[in-house]
Formats: sequence, structure tokens, C-alpha cells
Amino acid sequence: MAESILTLDQLSVGYTEEPVVVDFSIAIPAGSITTIIGPNGAGKSTLLRAIYGLNRHFGGTVRFRGQAIERLPPKERLRLGIGFVPQGRCNFPLMTVRENLELGAFTLRGKAAEQVIERILAQFPLLQAKLGIMAGNLSGGEQQILETAMVLEASPQLLLLDEPSLGLSPANQDQIFETIARLRDDGLTVLVVEQNAHGALQISDTGIVMELGRLFMVGPAAAVASDPRIKVAYLGGT
Repeated sequence: MAESILTLDQLSVGYTEEPVVVDFSIAIPAGSITTIIGPNGAGKSTLLRAIYGLNRHFGGTVRFRGQAIERLPPKERLRLGIGFVPQGRCNFPLMTVRENLELGAFTLRGKAAEQVIERILAQFPLLQAKLGIMAGNLSGGEQQILETAMVLEASPQLLLLDEPSLGLSPANQDQIFETIARLRDDGLTVLVVEQNAHGALQISDTGIVMELGRLFMVGPAAAVASDPRIKVAYLGGT
């Protein structure tokens, strides 16, 4: 079994006076895709934001490669190797694809920045053909790939994706899932929150189901997808 890159132990997090996610414990294997599904308001996005340090910590631990990070700010978590692509469009729409990639490499200088952009363009050839186009004129799927590429410029070991297929056409959704699977095959660990449970679980190694801020189910993605309760609730089964 692969070593765990991320371990959450009785984690409780939220925004105001009460936690949204309560006593959440899970271990994420390195080099895997783990998909979190659940109803609206289950705490899925809150959990991702907590891993990146964007909400209030009430209790429990977050360990990344064995190091406790729950008290670290987001910039330190990024430095350690955690990348986060939040829900919704998060590029600079009135700037070109190249300019967006240059901003994604803002922590680098000179040749180092150029080298990382070259690496990203080799990884995502479709961006090479769009370098001079305004990011806002890309398709939804292309914008999602651009935003993911910008985060990957920091060379994370763990990538957090919040609803990457939201609002996309079926064809663009397929493109995004293929991209996520390829990133895993290249050695990246991916933790994704996704409303398209069927598409996400098909490419995942592990499935997590959240309800009311708590862990409801965890197991191999195929087993989660075939569970009668999950099929009825999230996969259109009867």
C-alpha cells in the first residue's frame, strides 16, 4: 500500500463560531486520485480549504508528509508542496494565456520562470496554441486547464481541485477528467471535490462520501460507485 502523503486526524474546521466539518479523519495515499462526493452543504469545499489553510481551525491535525501543518498559512503550505485550484474561474480573463502563465510563475525569476513555463506547455500542448489569446476567450474546459497549469508551475506534490468540471459541457468534462488521470499517472497526488460523481469516480482510486460535515463512507472508488446507497443518491440509480 502506498505511503500516505496527507493525513487528517479528527479535524474540525469552519468559518464562524461552529465547525462545518467535524472530527474528520482520513489518509490519502501518495500517487493516487481521491474524489470527495456528497450533497450540497456537506462540507466538501470547506475540507479542501482547510487543507490549504483558508478557514478557521477548531481542532485535530493536518499532516503533510508527516509534518503537522494545521497552523501554517497558505503560502507555507504551497511552499511545502500543496497546490489548490478553487471552485469557479480563477484566471485573469483580460490577460493572455502567456501572461497568466507568467503570473503563475511569479515566485521564480529569469531562466527558472521560462523553464517552468516550457515544462507546462510541454505538459499541456493545447495551451501552446493559445498563448496569445485572452484567457477569458478560452472555452470553460481550456480555462480550467489553464488554472490547473498555473498552480502546477509551483511543482506541488498534492493538488487540491474544487469542482473542476462545474458548468462545463460533457465534452469539456471528459477533457478535464482525462487531464486529472494523466496527472496521477505522472506521479501527482490529486484530491478532488466533484459534483459529477460518476465521471470522477471512474478515474479515481479512492472515493469519499461526506454528509453533514462528517465522513459517511470511504473505500475503493469502484466499491463506492457500486454501493446501492450511493448509486441512488448520486449516480442516478434506482
